[in-house]
Amino acid sequence: MMEERSEPEPQRPRDTDEPGSGGPTARTASAVPSLPPELLDPKTETTVDALLDTVRHLLEEENSRDQSFNTRGVGLAGFVGIIVSLNTTLGHDALAANWGTPWKGLAVGLFAGTLASLVGSVVVVVIGVLRPRETATLGMAEVEKYPLPEYIYAPKVMNQGRIMRGLIDALVIERSRAGSKATGLHWGYRLLLVGLACISILGFLLGLHDAKLIGVQHAGRTIHPATAACPRAARVRCADGQWTAAAGHPVLAVRQTDYGHGGKRLQRGR
Repeated sequence: MMEERSEPEPQRPRDTDEPGSGGPTARTASAVPSLPPELLDPKTETTVDALLDTVRHLLEEENSRDQSFNTRGVGLAGFVGIIVSLNTTLGHDALAANWGTPWKGLAVGLFAGTLASLVGSVVVVVIGVLRPRETATLGMAEVEKYPLPEYIYAPKVMNQGRIMRGLIDALVIERSRAGSKATGLHWGYRLLLVGLACISILGFLLGLHDAKLIGVQHAGRTIHPATAACPRAARVRCADGQWTAAAGHPVLAVRQTDYGHGGKRLQRGR
């Protein structure tokens, strides 16, 4: 008799995604560390949400502060540009005036000090405030991991903690940059005040010079005694500007020189 043999039934392939099958998804999920029950408490999640919102609010405030510094820096640079143009005109008049010693050196020093202060103010503002810088935010290397199972299967508080850490690092960088910009504006305003003081003093001295209170000897008047007599008749003016009181009686003539406008010498005889 021939013995019948039954062929073994082929085994169905095991689905790797079934629970307990040991597939890649299950292995990833099992690789996520288990958390204490306190971290899974709804109250804990509420606290983490509040902390995360606070960090985001602080980051928005730093961004607004940064924009405020940029706006004030642009305004300061524009105002200094106007003052420089006015100082150039005033400096031209001051340097062209006949000051004399020691007013000439003082006028030149004030003009140079004004230009140096105003230009220094613009340089400080541009370098310390308006210079372009990179924005601090979450790193792309971290953001690219969000679709991966290590983030998808991680508890909510764990993901929020990682995001909060990145936002805090960005907040530290932004606050440091804001402090640097505040210092740049501080020194820019100081140099602007120095330049305004110098240009004000220079304008004051130029006004005194135009009024002939400084820079002109003897308040603009010089007396020159004459050494020759005029033999002509009374009330007759000689060629050299001298006069006689009566015919044949010469008197000592005096010429008075006044400095009028534009530095012209006007002579009058007595």
